[in-house]
Amino acid sequence: MSLFKQIFKDTKPIIGMVHLRPLPGAPGYCGDLEKVYEEALADLKALERGGANAVIVENFGDIPYATEQEMITTTAMTAIAARLRQECNLPMGINVQFNNYEAEWAIAYSCNYDFIRSEVFAENRMGPNGVCIASGPAIMRLKARYPKDIAFLADVNVKHTFAIAEQPLDFTVESIIEGGADALICTGIMTGKSPSVDDVKEMKDIAGDVPVIVGSGVNEKTVRDYLTVSDGAIIGSFFKVDGNVMNGIDEGRVRSLMSKL
Repeated sequence: MSLFKQIFKDTKPIIGMVHLRPLPGAPGYCGDLEKVYEEALADLKALERGGANAVIVENFGDIPYATEQEMITTTAMTAIAARLRQECNLPMGINVQFNNYEAEWAIAYSCNYDFIRSEVFAENRMGPNGVCIASGPAIMRLKARYPKDIAFLADVNVKHTFAIAEQPLDFTVESIIEGGADALICTGIMTGKSPSVDDVKEMKDIAGDVPVIVGSGVNEKTVRDYLTVSDGAIIGSFFKVDGNVMNGIDEGRVRSLMSKL
């Protein structure tokens, strides 16, 4: 059985986002790490009560993202991730912006997380955060040195970036699968912007039995359409108060979308 199926069983998971406020080292840090944790815990519990199937903890507030983090940022995120893990019975994933694969593996390994969102796995991308080189070869070697059943959900043409050199979609998908990822993520170009249903279907047709997750722009009006062609969805913006990605989680929005399923 694949790691994805071990984690999510026979469900098409709806994965909610716990967006951390700025951490130490980030320009917007408020100076109170306990407050960052308390707001993250409130979002986590709202997702749980609303019926989400899993969550991803992400340092969303650390804008502008860096490809390398200060030690204090990684340590603070690890401390919060460990505390959140103790409060949650759902499958949990970690994402360290931007494509900081070493921190992702270290946190997931040390804090018993179930999966990692790997944004740049088998492509070379560039954007406002700088240049990101394909992390798949390095992170799979980390997994070989420190083995643990942690799944990789790998983005294809990840949002907020552009290819350094264009690759055909089938080549990219097959490279990600061959590299060892457990699922693919199909996104729009920006946070809150959705790919088309046809985009998702095309990727799924290429991926075959490997799961494909919709990674942006899903809401309660479109979720059923996407789940007819995909194997799950990651939802951030829609679950927030007023649908604003900068706000906290609105439990009612989570419950409303889950009721449509």
